[in-house]
Amino acid sequence: MISFKTLALRFLFILLFFSFNSIRAQELSEILDYYSNYTEAPRELVYAHLNKSTYIEGEMLGFTAYVFDKSDKKLSMMTKNLYCTISDENGTIIKQKLLRVENGVASNIFEIDSTLNSGLFTFKAYTNWMRNFKENNHFEQTFKVIDADNSRNIKPVKVEDLEIDLQILGEGGHIVYDIPNIVGIIAKNQYGLGIKNARGSIVDESGLVISEFQLNEVGIAKVVFTPKPGIEYHSQINIGDISIKKDIEGIKPSGINMSVNNLGQNVIVKLEANNLFLKQNNNSNFKIALHNGNEIQITDFVLEEDGKILFSYPKANLFSGMNILTVFNDTNRPILERLFFNTSGIRFASIRDIESKRRNDSIDIKLSLNGIDASTFHNISVSILPEDTKSYGHPNNILSQIYIQPYVTGYIEKGESYFKNTRKSNYDLDLLLLTQGWSSYNWNEIFNYDNNVFIHPFERGIDAVVNLNGKKPGTYVVYPLENSSSQIFTLKDDDTEFTVKTLFPNEDDLFRIGYIDTRNVGFNKKPSVYPQFYPSKFSEYAWSYKSLSQVLTSEIEVNNLISFGKAWEKEEQLNEVLITTTKQYSRAEKLKDKAINSRVDIIGENIKSRNLRLDLYLQRLGFVTQYDYFSGTLSITNPRVNWGTNVPLVYLDNTLLTTSSTSDFGLLSFLTMGDVDYIEYELYGIGGGIRGQAGFIKIYTSRTYKSSNKNDNVNTYDVPLRFSKNKNFYVSKYSYYNTSFYNEYGTIDWKPKLNINEKGELNLKVFNTNNNFKLFFEGTTSDGILLSQEILVDINN
Repeated sequence: MISFKTLALRFLFILLFFSFNSIRAQELSEILDYYSNYTEAPRELVYAHLNKSTYIEGEMLGFTAYVFDKSDKKLSMMTKNLYCTISDENGTIIKQKLLRVENGVASNIFEIDSTLNSGLFTFKAYTNWMRNFKENNHFEQTFKVIDADNSRNIKPVKVEDLEIDLQILGEGGHIVYDIPNIVGIIAKNQYGLGIKNARGSIVDESGLVISEFQLNEVGIAKVVFTPKPGIEYHSQINIGDISIKKDIEGIKPSGINMSVNNLGQNVIVKLEANNLFLKQNNNSNFKIALHNGNEIQITDFVLEEDGKILFSYPKANLFSGMNILTVFNDTNRPILERLFFNTSGIRFASIRDIESKRRNDSIDIKLSLNGIDASTFHNISVSILPEDTKSYGHPNNILSQIYIQPYVTGYIEKGESYFKNTRKSNYDLDLLLLTQGWSSYNWNEIFNYDNNVFIHPFERGIDAVVNLNGKKPGTYVVYPLENSSSQIFTLKDDDTEFTVKTLFPNEDDLFRIGYIDTRNVGFNKKPSVYPQFYPSKFSEYAWSYKSLSQVLTSEIEVNNLISFGKAWEKEEQLNEVLITTTKQYSRAEKLKDKAINSRVDIIGENIKSRNLRLDLYLQRLGFVTQYDYFSGTLSITNPRVNWGTNVPLVYLDNTLLTTSSTSDFGLLSFLTMGDVDYIEYELYGIGGGIRGQAGFIKIYTSRTYKSSNKNDNVNTYDVPLRFSKNKNFYVSKYSYYNTSFYNEYGTIDWKPKLNINEKGELNLKVFNTNNNFKLFFEGTTSDGILLSQEILVDINN
């Protein structure tokens, strides 16, 4: 028989077992809850393809911005507002633009004028929503501007002038005594550029060489290092006759380290503690989390008796792209972190064939692409530069910007080199991540995050809240902007405001409102309203990550006979000499092709300038109109109708104004022909549907014409924040194309928005400078396929 004491002990053991496991489950749940709370809100990423990284005063900076959903790396179809700025070395904003994003893409230009004197500048692109998160989700890149007239004064950087920053970092974040550590060595100059291929070593205080290494092309290497207590160590590298030394500090007497190994189909994570740490944390419970900023998996563990433990992660179970491994102690404090990149699941497009043909002063290029379906939305941008260009030194391409940069705290050099899918590129990428230390996800921020407060709202255009001064029932007409149609709002007695949503006013637009008092018919007074606009000011983005500086590394030879004019002053001249052999259909032809059973009347400038009343013009088209000046009522009938209603269906910017024979069109009495772009009409009841037996009139207001008619019943308001118009990119004129200056710093062309045809081909026409040139492609599709490729075009082949 089992004694009472034995039963009591068993019960106590079971109770302790379940209590311990309950505590462990609670600790796991705590991390999961905090992480889920932090990552619940969607994030956006921005990549901007700049046509160059070095500019000459007088050029244009052309760019195409791509806005992605951070979780799936697909174009964001929700984003509409993108803020772009250029600031100087002190962070002072010199130029800024608000751009409209369509299907995740926006493009524009900045003029490199006298406000951007020679020096370094920073281009930023971001959304207002990004300001809610302390993450590297925006785009940031420095570029340099040089003065062609004074470029002889620019000298190359000499070896003796280099300032070397040498760092030694333990994998996972720590170097620990008495156990083997994988340590990363980074050597960079004062401009952030890696010290390429330099050799170095780790040496102890007696001069004994412990390990030797050679830096790669971006100044990174790794070695195994087992330090002993009481001995001092330093790392050193040699550049020519110069030797740079750095003491290895911060080695932990008690600690645990991490090493990650990529072994075929599995990734092996090894954790190892030294004896002192093991004694201090005997049987302590730890957790290792695998996450990517969106999803997380957590496993709890206890170290083995020898202080080690191995985890094997099948690559098929890893996240596509960035994986972050974080180790927590028994109080949920993060103690180690390591980034690992999984290339599986990333989809690439590529250019497989290229054909070129000379045609007089141009070269026709035809490229065949793999991986892009012409039927899906896509955008491709390309910078066209001379073969020997030194003006295209971007630290990131579209792949590294969205797959690496958001997850690291430092900057990246030669980001495009990590996506060549070779053993070397994969090894170099892992070296980069080994030396990054902690990711951009701050666990202190995660544990203290409040996702109920988003100070900076998600923006989709600009909303206008029109407030009424008192109760003013009636019909309010909001005139069209260049990118929006007329809108009509009918307010009742108790209404005090109405909202016009998703407007995209540009630099030339004014916000205009007309009013009809439905109790006293007619436009007899101006609307008594005051609109408020949201957003109403340019969004300022304080968050920044350290971006790679641009620096000249060689002298520039200048030919004094170069004629270099300002690109934006060439617009008229370039438009005059543009020749094409493809038939360009006029706007009138396109509109008439779409109007199968109706007629289209495009209003000419001679009619617009006369400000003829709309009702009088409709008489010219065959309708009968009667306007009562006293009441402000307007009737429109079709004299060809012999039975039923003779009132046509009338639309204003696709809004139906009437459905019955008794409808009044006084709403149109405020319009003159200066406000009208074109009219589509039908006189015989064909194509108007059941209610359209009297035909129809579709009036489309002009979004660009500013009528000189001063309507007493219309108020005009300035819009405090406006979108920048799309502007064409123009290339500066060069007198000579065979100088070293042009070959290194000149521009041939920039194409911000290209699409392939149904055959999967991309066609380009490039100005022929009689020199070879390079094409720098970046692009994406709506389903997340990415393109980043450099192509050399040999004009002799």
